Amino acid sequence: MSNRRPYVFIGLAVFMVAVAMRTIPLYWSYLPFNLDGLQFAAPARYTLANGHLPTSHEYFHPDKYTFSVLLTICSQLTGISPLRIAQPLIAVIGSVPCLIAVWLTRRVGHQLHWDPVHTRIAAALAGLVLATEGIYLGRSAAVTSEGLGLVFVAVLAIVFYRMLQTGRWPWIVSTVLLIGVFPLTHNLSTMIGALVITALLAVSIRQSTHRVLVAGGLAVVGFWIYLSSYYSVMGMGELSRVSSVPGLFLAWIIVLFLAAIWIPSTSIRAQRGVPMFALFGGVGVLVANFFVPVFPGTATLDAPALLLTLPLIFVGLLATRGLPYITTAKDGAIVLALLLGPLTLIGFGLTGRLTVAYQDLIVRGQIFIHLAAAVLAALAVVDLGLRGSARSQAWNVIRVGFVPILLVTALISAPIAFAGLHATSAQAVIAPNEYESTTFAANHVPNTWVSDGHLSRLASYYYPRRTNATYTPMYQWAQGGGTPPTCTVVSQGSWTTLGVQLFPDSPRRISASEYQQWLADRNTVYTASGNDPITITSSSSDNQMSC
Repeated sequence: MSNRRPYVFIGLAVFMVAVAMRTIPLYWSYLPFNLDGLQFAAPARYTLANGHLPTSHEYFHPDKYTFSVLLTICSQLTGISPLRIAQPLIAVIGSVPCLIAVWLTRRVGHQLHWDPVHTRIAAALAGLVLATEGIYLGRSAAVTSEGLGLVFVAVLAIVFYRMLQTGRWPWIVSTVLLIGVFPLTHNLSTMIGALVITALLAVSIRQSTHRVLVAGGLAVVGFWIYLSSYYSVMGMGELSRVSSVPGLFLAWIIVLFLAAIWIPSTSIRAQRGVPMFALFGGVGVLVANFFVPVFPGTATLDAPALLLTLPLIFVGLLATRGLPYITTAKDGAIVLALLLGPLTLIGFGLTGRLTVAYQDLIVRGQIFIHLAAAVLAALAVVDLGLRGSARSQAWNVIRVGFVPILLVTALISAPIAFAGLHATSAQAVIAPNEYESTTFAANHVPNTWVSDGHLSRLASYYYPRRTNATYTPMYQWAQGGGTPPTCTVVSQGSWTTLGVQLFPDSPRRISASEYQQWLADRNTVYTASGNDPITITSSSSDNQMSC
């Protein structure tokens, strides 16, 4: 193995860039970068105050247990409240897959017998692309157990593959421990983890001994039984997406198994053609969603989001070109499984039902492809741009330019991670005045109060026992199907500019004149200044029936 010291420097550089990118939300707010973070801060706050983990349904979430415990421990060790430590913690966790991308690229480059300099450049590119590209950045910077799931899926792939290759007990025990903690961590990550090791088992059929394959098969079957049993017992609705169409899901698992066996043995043209077909299919769905919602009742893609996302097609094209490299490297099987597992779930979602639940599988499942795509794109761009030489001097200059273009396209997409309602259907940043206003409402409004999807969920997630917030009347009014709410309302000035958050639908604006007249006709209870002023108002009459 080549000198490891340069990789220490590469790893530190990639890690520092990744952490810096994932702490950008702290520029706007000390609070978690998304509403889901409050679902972890609330049980952590309860545990620290009471000395034991909560067991009530308001606080306990069967697939959020691991990260809640980790956040509690981190808060206890640092003496910093869960609300304030959550973002730095997830910034570190979300940066770990970038280091895994560096490690995987280094392993593949070495097994391909590349020049050490080229391998280092590819490893650095893979880590930096994953650290900066916007779609992955947005999810790995979000305070959610999915960030931990992204790490666990990659680590499980490495550990399980080592088990299949060596059959040694340390790898077996590590695999069992990881499988055991998955369902407690994140529901979608658990399903993708099971798909990934299913693909690895298929890839290893020709490489491992019969005894090891039997052990691997038992691990795969046991994982599927364990996750389905756990989520069934806990009553989690996510499993219904599979149980409602079990034949379709089984068909996709068979496709996954066969594809994992076929791809390494087929021609280079087919290895590049199949993923390119999938890429352009995905781009087609993305562009179609700009004109009309592919899944009825959900948001269309805004122009800023489309413009910021399209440059990543270059990364995708390079990734399709890089697939043959991993089929000839031993550890390339890990990258292949990390690619095929999420693709299988996306295929299942696209061929399932046109509902929000299946769209959620697709949108969240594609995040898990990015690690493999970054590795493949980095390998391809280094081979295309730096290895060998062409007869044309002009082409030699052009192809070297592909290397910085890869990084530039990743950086161009970065703003999509933090765009919020400017480009997406949900506001991610929790502003301090939003937290203060909803805290006031939770403590001082005795009856049901109304707001949009952002503020009402903020209160419900962090104060599950102290608030009775709803967004239904506001959704009806903003969508033009109802009258303004007459009960207590927490409203924002941005409702007249960015619009009322109606997730998963697109935000809808209320005219400034209508909004101001509505406020003037009501009693002001509380105001909070800031970039987006917030007002709590109550009806000037005794009519509270609209809530």
